[in-house]
Amino acid sequence: MADLPSVKMKKRANLIIMIGTLLFAAMVVANLFKIMVLDSQFYQDKADANQFADMSIPANRGSIYSSDGKILAQSATVFRICLDPSLYLEHDEENKAIMIEYLSKALNISPEKITKAMDANTRYEIIAYQIEKPLKNEIMEFATKNDIKSIFEEEDTKRYYPQDNLAASVIGFTNFDGEGQYGVEASYDEYLAGVDGVIISAKDAFGDQMPYRHSKLYEAKDGNSIVLTIDTMIQYYVESALNSAVEKSNAQNRGCAIAMNAKTGAILAMATSPGYDLNNKSVLSEENKAKIAASPKEKQNEEEIKAMMAMWRNKAISETYEPGSVFKVFTSAAALEEKTLSFNDTFECNGGYNVKGTRIKCWSPSGHKEKSQVFMDALKNSCNPAFIQIGLKLGSEKFSYYADSFGLREKTGIDLPGEENSIFIPLNGGESLQNEVNLASSAFGQTNKLTPIQMITGYAAAINGGCLVTPYVVDKIIDSDGNTVKATEPTIKRQVISEDTSAKMREALQYVVDNKGGSNAYIMGYKIGGKSGTSEKLSDYNNACNLVKQQRKDNPSLVIPDAVKQYVGSYCCFAPANDPEIILLVMIDEPQGEYYGSQVAVPCAREILTNVLPYLGYYPEYTEKEKEILNISVPYVEEMPINDAVAKIEEKGFVADIRGEGTNVVAQVPAFTKSMPAKSKVILYTTIDYQQDEIIMPDLIGMKIKDANEMLTNKGLNCKIDGSRNENAIVVKQSSTANEPVTEGEIITIELAINDQTG
Repeated sequence: MADLPSVKMKKRANLIIMIGTLLFAAMVVANLFKIMVLDSQFYQDKADANQFADMSIPANRGSIYSSDGKILAQSATVFRICLDPSLYLEHDEENKAIMIEYLSKALNISPEKITKAMDANTRYEIIAYQIEKPLKNEIMEFATKNDIKSIFEEEDTKRYYPQDNLAASVIGFTNFDGEGQYGVEASYDEYLAGVDGVIISAKDAFGDQMPYRHSKLYEAKDGNSIVLTIDTMIQYYVESALNSAVEKSNAQNRGCAIAMNAKTGAILAMATSPGYDLNNKSVLSEENKAKIAASPKEKQNEEEIKAMMAMWRNKAISETYEPGSVFKVFTSAAALEEKTLSFNDTFECNGGYNVKGTRIKCWSPSGHKEKSQVFMDALKNSCNPAFIQIGLKLGSEKFSYYADSFGLREKTGIDLPGEENSIFIPLNGGESLQNEVNLASSAFGQTNKLTPIQMITGYAAAINGGCLVTPYVVDKIIDSDGNTVKATEPTIKRQVISEDTSAKMREALQYVVDNKGGSNAYIMGYKIGGKSGTSEKLSDYNNACNLVKQQRKDNPSLVIPDAVKQYVGSYCCFAPANDPEIILLVMIDEPQGEYYGSQVAVPCAREILTNVLPYLGYYPEYTEKEKEILNISVPYVEEMPINDAVAKIEEKGFVADIRGEGTNVVAQVPAFTKSMPAKSKVILYTTIDYQQDEIIMPDLIGMKIKDANEMLTNKGLNCKIDGSRNENAIVVKQSSTANEPVTEGEIITIELAINDQTG
């Protein structure tokens, strides 16, 4: 009896068994809870995968339209070429060599890729994407002809850009999965993409799809379309002029331009040059290819990716630059608003200004001719010492306040991806040496960096009545029935300056254009306001200097090459000057040779406005002085009696030059479709067998207006002037090529510009 377990021992054993049983039950319950509750979706999906098959029906991506109704991006049906390896093994293995050879040639893919797909342990392999319908039909015809059952097709969509490279940096593009990657395609992807449809069908025990009565169809919902604020004609004018300017100046770091409605913030055009073809977005320029080829082989793939990323980047919103003298608009507006500056204030310039012992130079080392400049002349002359004084009088606290008010230290909020913020040195107040020097250099546009979109948006606030607006590129979003889903309303962030101060800024900036002795920005019959800027890329130069200083430890003879110094030339202008509708910014980054904004950016802006203003319905209104030099249409006098013809020619203010002894005019040069200044010559031929003299076109580039006009007149050619009317202006462009033959009496158009180095 002593060997039997005691009651105490039994209780202990029962307790242990009970605890073990409870623990086991708890584990079972916990696992059941995990499977049935926490992981229920996972196991439901596995069950569905075993019981159901689904096939995606791609939604059509919405189109992108310009404001004038042109299609900028659209999707079209293409096809995926697919292979079922199990069917291939069952039916088509004997045709392996034929299939590989044909598909490799037709789809331009390697035989190894096709072989790998054939040997895959699946029932579905995609071997080619985005195949156009004609090629798809050829492939399926090949499969039918050779009784090949394992090849099949699936519908897909492909993105097309009918305007190729027009507004590429704004529109952006999609990847192979149809997802937006850059530009509007990325920022409005959720609206454009739509929702893919799907067909869900039951599967039998062998994994095969059961008949259609066991299927469920969920229709695809097509994406919405987008209407941009971009106007294709304005965009074309901007891109054409910008491309020419970048090429002519040999800009090493591209250029950009923005045209915007000054009152609403609607972007009318935005361009980066050189651009790229949206339909061939991975094709690099020959210059980039050469640079990549010259790099070490192991780095070429990395360099190629970097080059493509740089090509796709929208310079107008994603890169910063030193604005130079264009920034003086903000300093002026802030000082006028705070009444620390008036139009009557005077400034002297002897080539520089001392700030706490640090001499800061003017762009003109000898100073300005005027002994004492009033404010508007200081702005016209882009005098750095004058703006140092204006900035110091305004003070660092107010300067910083207006920098914030003009939006220069925050992103504009434009509805495009990749917007960068400015690099703005903070001014801490007080009169320390560094703070005063930073304030002085900031006041005339050096030291800080802005994005072009920040520059033009802040500038617009200075001249549109004082309102800072949010720039935008999308006007509205519409569904497939044309109903408006969402419309963009102009957004005013804040009132920065008063209407009175803004009116003064418009007056001052028009004065800059009108009183530069015939500025390069001058367009006859139009009131334009503007300010150019030239800045040295100090941060890049300082980095180069520091690198050379480090290398001098090993090579003391090293010097800093002049080529390291690079500049940015820019121009921001608006029209009409008294009631601005359009504001335009042109920026040329690292031009070679001439680099002043007035030399590289102003002519580009002038070309754009010359085309855009009439397109927008603004026609020239000439002053009495302009009417005196206005070009006049040549009248039609052919077949008229010679006396009547001469009278009509002279009535228009031209000089008639009669050739031959006939009584009637049989031909005239120039033709009646031309126009030219008064006192120009019209040759009237009076005999059928008339001979036209040929003249070798002289080279006029670099000549002053008086000399060029005199040379053309002496050679029997008519001179038509475009551009600056300053007597010191020189010819920068001529309509006929030098040393090529031209006809006597022909009109030669010469474009003039002054060698303006102000800012």
